[in-house]
Amino acid sequence: MFSRYRSPISFLAWNILYCSLSLLTFASARLSAQEMTAIVQPNPITAGERFQVSFTSSDAMTNFRAPSFDGFTLLNGPMQSQSMQIINGVTTRSISYTYILQAKSEGKFTIQAAMADVGGKRVQSAPVTVQVLKMSQVQAQQKQEERAAESVLMRELQKGVYLKASVNKTSVLRGEQIVATYKLYTRLTLTNYTPKKMPALTGFWNQDIDSPQQLLFNDEVIGGQVYRVAAVKKLVLFPQQSGALELDPMEAEVLARVQVPARRSGGGNGQSNDPFDAFFRHGDPFSDPFGNVQEVRVPLRSLPVKINVRALPQNDVPAEFTGAVGSFSLETSMTPRTTKTNEPVKLVVKITGKGNLKLIDPIKLQLPPDIETYEPTTKDNIDVSEDGASGTRIFEYLLIPRFAGDFKIPPVSFAYFDLEKKRYTTLQSEEYTLAVEKGKDEAAVVGGKYTQESVNAFNSDIRFIKMGKSGERLPRRGEGFYGSPQMLGLLALPFVLFAGFIFYRRRDEQLRSDIALMKNRSATRIATKRLGEAKKALASGEAGKFHDEISKALWGYMSDKLTIPPANLSRETVDAALKERGVNEELRLNFTKTQDTCEFARFAPAHAAGEMQQLYTNAENLISSLEQALKKK
Repeated sequence: MFSRYRSPISFLAWNILYCSLSLLTFASARLSAQEMTAIVQPNPITAGERFQVSFTSSDAMTNFRAPSFDGFTLLNGPMQSQSMQIINGVTTRSISYTYILQAKSEGKFTIQAAMADVGGKRVQSAPVTVQVLKMSQVQAQQKQEERAAESVLMRELQKGVYLKASVNKTSVLRGEQIVATYKLYTRLTLTNYTPKKMPALTGFWNQDIDSPQQLLFNDEVIGGQVYRVAAVKKLVLFPQQSGALELDPMEAEVLARVQVPARRSGGGNGQSNDPFDAFFRHGDPFSDPFGNVQEVRVPLRSLPVKINVRALPQNDVPAEFTGAVGSFSLETSMTPRTTKTNEPVKLVVKITGKGNLKLIDPIKLQLPPDIETYEPTTKDNIDVSEDGASGTRIFEYLLIPRFAGDFKIPPVSFAYFDLEKKRYTTLQSEEYTLAVEKGKDEAAVVGGKYTQESVNAFNSDIRFIKMGKSGERLPRRGEGFYGSPQMLGLLALPFVLFAGFIFYRRRDEQLRSDIALMKNRSATRIATKRLGEAKKALASGEAGKFHDEISKALWGYMSDKLTIPPANLSRETVDAALKERGVNEELRLNFTKTQDTCEFARFAPAHAAGEMQQLYTNAENLISSLEQALKKK
């Protein structure tokens, strides 16, 4: 082999050339591994058609940032996937981020570059042009068929996963408590559950029942099929009006992994006879690189539940009845029993039992006119569970006797409707006697006449005119303090201070009445406090509580900052509000991605500490960035 080379120098040159070519080949392969490509399928498309765009690299991608997708509607994504192929002993690997988009109108649109860190370098994909054509009559018919097939598919999926509301009673008296439960039923594999709209519960006063941070599934057999069932919301309801009421629907969304029906060819035209095939014909909108297992977003909505609320009996209604319904007991105490004038006495009224305790108003006391009282303080120790609301409500009254003597404190009366006895019941406490001695500050008036002590007091108030020494000259008018500018200034000072006080009070009341403004101002502080709770959960290893606090911090911040009621919070309303305020696409996608991570953790709670720490940092940076972005608007 070496005979070709005429000299050692030629041999050395050949080896140098061979090594150089090998290094160039390796560097070229390494460089290609660090590239990222963008693929659009199908292309071109028609207006209204769905398509997918994938950003793919043969090496691991970190810090991926997608483009804005201007001109298209984002339906789903990002969906991250990996694939591996071994051909002739050569292994190739592919990592992709896939998005499902929908064309809004015809024309040429450019999907800008995506960026990521690949192999320690910042790389980006090349921009891709998407041609959106006008939909023909045939294509419009195909689209209509596809939408019909999609509707059929959703109906089929909703047989395998659905929300259901149930109550322990469907016929109750006004004020009688009802336990309502919203449950998630599924025969599918779920990767995410997202509440979309909470029930309005019109006509009911309600209290939430505490539930675990993560959904707990149990097996139930329904119609011969085994379902996995989890309670997603529990609450106690108290109807506040009579008649036919409805338990409003609850709306949610799940991400379900489903097996796509196999395509079957039929007929001479080669078209599929499968009614679902049209849904997947032009680019599978939920494609999975591994095969025909796909993730589909399924909207859920529970059916309303009708509840008949009967009016309470109108005969023999006690004067003390204010709406309490259930089973209760009454206990009172007064301390001290002996006191002095103008010194406070505490009267405690304790109502214990089961029913609408939170709706019981303070009891009006029948007191002697010489004893003053104020609005009582209320303390609650109420437990809300699947058995209903039970516990204790305590009213503490302060009694101030103004004159000496022995006073009778009449019994405290409390009336309620007893559900077991089906009649009104009135409870009464014992009668108390309060002995009041004269205190130092008591006004010394007896029977409308002044006592000797009062005369002495008045005498001490009389100040006689002091006679000046002979020869002393009284100051002329204007020479002394009287009539001076200082005196006039002091006279005007109370009016100025009073006007300032009125202005301050009105300004304070105006700010307090503007709840939206106050919430906006305190949004960051409350979110930071919740992040602090998440940090404590992170330190103690409580993954469920950690993800829950992160989610609450983000949703709460958005609700307060954007003035969106909690019942209307959703990814769509938040994204629309942020976009209206000019917040860039990257921040909006970061919010959605962070919330998805928290929601996914409820179904896959095993997360490494490093991932949780990264999520905490992302949430902290996200709130800070949003605060800066919203301040500029």
